[in-house]
Amino acid sequence: PGPAFPRPEPQQDGIPGPASPQPAHPPEEPGLQAGRDNEQPGPAFPAQGSGDVPEQGAAGQEQDLTALLIRETEARFPDVKKEYIEELIIIKNCYDLNVLCNFLLENPDYPKKEGRVVLNPSSSLLASQDETKASEMDYFDFSKLAPLDQRCFIQAADLLMADFKMLSSQDIKWALHELKGHYAITRKAFSDAIKKWQELSPETSGKRKRRKEMNQYSYIDFKFEQGDVKIEKRMFFLENKRRHWRSYDKLSLLPPVLLEQEFYEQKVKEMAEHADFLLALQMNEEQYQKDGQMIECRCCYGEFAFEELTQCADGHLFCKECLIKYAQEAVFGSGKSELSCMEGSCTCSFPTSELEKVLPENILCKYYERKAEEEVAAACADELVRCPFCNFPALLDSDVKRFSCPNPRCRKETCRKCQGLWKEHMNLTCEQLAEKDDIKYRTSIEEKMTAARIRKCHKCGTGLIKSEGCNRMSCRCGAQMCYLCRAAINGYDHFCQHPRSPGAPCQDCAKCSLWTDPT
Repeated sequence: PGPAFPRPEPQQDGIPGPASPQPAHPPEEPGLQAGRDNEQPGPAFPAQGSGDVPEQGAAGQEQDLTALLIRETEARFPDVKKEYIEELIIIKNCYDLNVLCNFLLENPDYPKKEGRVVLNPSSSLLASQDETKASEMDYFDFSKLAPLDQRCFIQAADLLMADFKMLSSQDIKWALHELKGHYAITRKAFSDAIKKWQELSPETSGKRKRRKEMNQYSYIDFKFEQGDVKIEKRMFFLENKRRHWRSYDKLSLLPPVLLEQEFYEQKVKEMAEHADFLLALQMNEEQYQKDGQMIECRCCYGEFAFEELTQCADGHLFCKECLIKYAQEAVFGSGKSELSCMEGSCTCSFPTSELEKVLPENILCKYYERKAEEEVAAACADELVRCPFCNFPALLDSDVKRFSCPNPRCRKETCRKCQGLWKEHMNLTCEQLAEKDDIKYRTSIEEKMTAARIRKCHKCGTGLIKSEGCNRMSCRCGAQMCYLCRAAINGYDHFCQHPRSPGAPCQDCAKCSLWTDPT
C-alpha cells in the first residue's frame, strides 16, 4: 500500500486545495504571524508572476482526489472494476489508499474486469529494478520540476523556516516561489549559501562579537544557477533567531513534500559518505607518505597509495587514471578493445573485476559493446551488415543484395552495396541510382576515391587508411598487412632491406618499399 491521501477540506482563509495548479505566495496565517517575532521587514514579494489562484469548491477537490485514488488503486489491483472502487470511496466514505488496499486484500472476491487485463507499459509493476532506479525523479534538476500547489508551498515554507531560523520568512518564501515551490532544491540552495558564508566569515569564538564587527558578515548571498536560470539575492540575518515555527510529522506531510524531504535526506547522506571516503583516502595517503610506502605507477611513474592502484592479471600496478585513459582510447579510438597490460613485456589483460571497479559506467558499457562487435565481426566478417539509417547490426548471407533492417523501429529496406533505399533501386544499378541525384553522384565519386585509399584487414574486415608513416599497417585486431600490395605480413621481412637513394627503386630485389611507393 502506498501513502495515505487525506480527505480534502473546504476552503479556509483563501487557501485552495491540492488541485490548484498555480504556485502562489500564500497569505500569512493569523496564528503564525504573532508567533514569528523578532523578524525585520523583508523584501516585498514580487508582484509579477504571482497571479491570483482560482478558487475551487470542495466538490471539485473531491472529484480530483477520487480520480487520483482510483488511479493509484488500479495500479495495485489491475483487475478490479473502476465502478467498484468509486463506490467504495464515495458511498463508504473511504478516502484513504491504505484502507482501500487492505479492504481489497481482505476481500479477494471483489468485482473484476471482464476479459484479459493489460497493464500499462509505463507501470512500475513491469519495470525492472534498474529501470525503476533510472526513472526516479531528480528533485535537484530545475528543468524537470513542475510548479506545486499552494498547500505544498505552505508546508515546504514551514519546513524551511524550521531549518533556517536565522532568515526571515519573506526571504524564504521568495526563494521558494522562485524555485517553483519545491522543498529539496530550495533547501540545497540555502545550504550552499550558508556553507559559503561560513567559509568567508571569521571563526567564531566563545564571546559574543560586537555588532560593528559582524556588520560585514550579517547576510548571505543567495545564488542559484542552473542552465539558463539564474537567481540571486542578498538576504540579511534576523537580529534574533526565530523562536516559533510549525512542525510536521511524516504522516501529516503531503506526499509531494514528503518525497522531496526523503530525497534530500538521502542525498545529504550520500554526500556525507562520499566526503568521509575522500577524507579516509587523504589520511591514508598521508600515512603512506609518512612511512615511505608510496607505490609507483608503471605507466605515468607517479606515486600513489595502494588503494588508488589497479593491477593486471600478472600483478603489474597502475594508477586508476591511467587505466581510464587507456580504456577510453581503446573503446572510442581506433585501438583494440582488448585491454592488455600497459607493461611492455607483459601479455596479460586486466581482469573484468578490476575494470568494473575502476572504469566509469559509460566507458565500461562501450567497452563491452565494442568487444562483442569485434567478436561477432571476427566470426562472421562477410555476413555482418549494418543498417545505414539506424546502425542496427545483423547477419546477412553474402549473396543477398537486399538488406531488411530487423530493428522494429526502423524496418527500412536498403541495398547492401550502395546503401540506397531498395524501393528507389528497382531495375537500376547502384551507379544509375547515384546518377539520378547530383549530390548522391558526387558522394559516390568521393566514396570511390576514398575506397581507393582504404585497405581492408584480412582478419576482421576493418577498413584502414594510411595518413602517415611506413607501409606496414597494424589493425586493432592485431593483424598486419602491407599497404602497397595488401598482403598479410608479420614484421618487416616483407619489405626491401637494401640501401638505396630515397624514392629510387631497388636494383637487387622486387620487394615492397617500407617508406615510399617508387611507382
